[in-house]
Amino acid sequence: MASKTPPSDVLAAWLPRQRWFAAKTRRLTTIGVADTIALGGGVLVIVDVGLDDGTRDRYAVPVGEAAGAAAVADGLDDAVFCRSLLDLIARRGVVSGQHGELRGVPTAAFPAELPPLPARRIGGEQSNTSVAFGDRLIMKHFRRLADGPNPEEEMTRFLTERAHFAHTPRLAGHLEYRRAGARATLAVVQELVTGARDGWEWMLAGLAAFYEAARRASGVDPARLRALAGPTLDALERLGTVTGALHRALASDATDPAFAPERITAADVAAWASDVARQLAAAADALGSRSPVPDADLESGLRGLEGIDKIRHHGDLHLGQTLYREATGEFVIIDFEGEPLRPLAERRRKHTPLRDVAGLLRSIDYAAMANRPAGLEDWAAAWQAEGARIVTTAYRRAVAGAPFVPAAHDDFTRTLAVLELEKAAYEVLYEANHRPAWVAIPKAGLLRAVARLGRP
Repeated sequence: MASKTPPSDVLAAWLPRQRWFAAKTRRLTTIGVADTIALGGGVLVIVDVGLDDGTRDRYAVPVGEAAGAAAVADGLDDAVFCRSLLDLIARRGVVSGQHGELRGVPTAAFPAELPPLPARRIGGEQSNTSVAFGDRLIMKHFRRLADGPNPEEEMTRFLTERAHFAHTPRLAGHLEYRRAGARATLAVVQELVTGARDGWEWMLAGLAAFYEAARRASGVDPARLRALAGPTLDALERLGTVTGALHRALASDATDPAFAPERITAADVAAWASDVARQLAAAADALGSRSPVPDADLESGLRGLEGIDKIRHHGDLHLGQTLYREATGEFVIIDFEGEPLRPLAERRRKHTPLRDVAGLLRSIDYAAMANRPAGLEDWAAAWQAEGARIVTTAYRRAVAGAPFVPAAHDDFTRTLAVLELEKAAYEVLYEANHRPAWVAIPKAGLLRAVARLGRP
């Protein structure tokens, strides 16, 4: 028997409690069921919500068989429902709802023969929910829907079918919700990466071992740093190289309008500088200070980009968006949806790929400082500086001569400093709102970026 769609008041009470609900700081004012699609003993409910700031959102809520008039049972906890979603992709199926339809779209990478596989939900997700099928495939289900291809689908399809990039999981297929001529990516299915560990967790474990060794060592010097922190620094060198290879792959096809490189104009530079200025002003307000950089200096810092190429890039790259195989020293880059709270059109927009490098540098800073023991501040600062140097050097080596990076060293350095300012300012706001005790980490990173930009 197909599950019943929970009443609106039950959904209204349940939605804001979910980790993936994107508007926890706003009040839900209206809610309505826009569509229902029965599948696998459950039902996919498309929910429209209105918020107290006047914005509206749309969510996909898979509801399991156990739901009823007083409760919501998440369908992604139901193995039968999850396998029904996978089967829809495998057979290129279409299921109609009251107003729209759910469509499965496999790629050439979908296994030709796939035995019944156990489905298990993976914890720790925020803006989406992932389900693993045995050790073969993983499905990422997007909770918040927006019309158009999700970058996770679009980017991994390009990397799988056009660029044949080996350092990201191949896309096996996707699910899309279609209604009135519009389509939204509901889920993607990719090859499951085995024998790998979350890159952030691996790096923190490596740093814990480094700090323990540093505690017994004498003063900081480059030779001791390399001897004690070699595995982590070697890994960062490989990550810089893989990031450069990713950007070369994303810039490799001039025939696809969504990916073809485009020249950066003076208008682009001015607009990007204004974006950074707004982010810095908001961070300064949170810190009770003035913006540390005049707007004109931001535009001057980005001027070295004018005339080179803007391309698609990851958009939210940090250590937590990687998987690391310690046995081979191989990094796999994952999670191409971009920053989920940004509008879809903005996440698909071409920009300088140095934004990804800035994200890595900020992640290195966080890794160094997050679990730094008292008394080892000099060692942590030395590791952070060396890690940043290594990843940047490896990246520049990997993209040498590419038309999407400034050729001049000063232009590269100043551009990267401005982009680090943007990222650190975003982090200041996040920490001020969620983890005030951590705000010193991005604040210090912001000041270092100011110094590299040439300001006192």
